[in-house]
Amino acid sequence: MTASEPGNIVDARDIPPLTREQTDQLAYGELDGFVRLLDQIEGADWDRPTACDLWSVRDVVAHQGGHVQAGMGLRGMISQLNPKLAKPFKKRGMNTLDAMNEAQVEMRREWSIEELVGEVRARTPEAIVSRRGMRWPARLVRVPAPDYGLIRVDYLLHVVFPRDMWIHRLDIADATGRPFSMTVEHDGLMLEHVVRDMDRIIRKRLPGQSIRLTVDGPAGGTWKLGRGDETEVTMDILDFMRASSGRLALARRLEVAEVSTADAALKERVLGSLAAVY
Repeated sequence: MTASEPGNIVDARDIPPLTREQTDQLAYGELDGFVRLLDQIEGADWDRPTACDLWSVRDVVAHQGGHVQAGMGLRGMISQLNPKLAKPFKKRGMNTLDAMNEAQVEMRREWSIEELVGEVRARTPEAIVSRRGMRWPARLVRVPAPDYGLIRVDYLLHVVFPRDMWIHRLDIADATGRPFSMTVEHDGLMLEHVVRDMDRIIRKRLPGQSIRLTVDGPAGGTWKLGRGDETEVTMDILDFMRASSGRLALARRLEVAEVSTADAALKERVLGSLAAVY
């Protein structure tokens, strides 16, 4: 039984970790969807602003190129984590992950659209394979993730990178008005592991509280997060993913979510706690 089956409620703590086969499935499946979307983009759409305040559509693609570099063996991982590259951006107030990402975008500032798309299309499959050879070194290194705490680099490479590509595919679709394609198998698995990560954050932010979360849509389901007095929350899958990645302000969450409590302060606390690592 899974949360996607009608009437079934799954405790988020019971969601098993992704297997090696599942992480590969998500990585290759998301790459396919991402590239198919890029093939629809043309002209001025590349310069359209996205939900990532500093980035255009073009910059989002450059960011995904940074993921290629990070996945290309130990040397690539070290280059991605180079504190010298991130330092100028940390001085501007960015956290470590954001600063590293901004450095990778800046490195590709002068690249053509063809070069940016070509890197993602041709080299991401190489990077996915290369990540497999980094299991032990990547387990030894941890990086800080906002709200979540320290995460192992292997988790970043195998679980978070495909998730990050997913949300940036949505960013591009939102910015350009292109359709966002979803399947139950691919997007349902992606969603389920966002919920799994979120449970850890809910337990920190809402001690003594639990959430019965229903995500509507073909890939959705119902889960229990946290422990304690229960509040029911229902959201559309795309709004939920926008919220959990920090793209949906609290005021907008209040508009799009159905919440069972009439307590305004609790409602804000609950909706403000919907977060995961991207």
